[in-house]
Amino acid sequence: MARLKQVEADIAAHPLASEHVKLAQAVVDNADDKDEVEVNRQLTERGLPRLEELGKIVVQGTASWWRLHRDKKRIEKKIGKLSHS
Repeated sequence: MARLKQVEADIAAHPLASEHVKLAQAVVDNADDKDEVEVNRQLTERGLPRLEELGKIVVQGTASWWRLHRDKKRIEKKIGKLSHS
């Protein structure tokens, strides 16, 4: 259980889970006009990372994000097997 709590804490603290990144991604996803200049303007107005910075965060964080979620699923599966024994 302690390992699961640690993995969940690591996921919550991960850059891809930050409110800052989630809000920036929502701006990008909801932009009617996919014009880079306009999207960057909207991001800047909200104090969010611009497209280039957001892209770097995503690229740098994807592998660790995936590993954390894989670990969480493995731990949950082991806990499930133990509880059904």
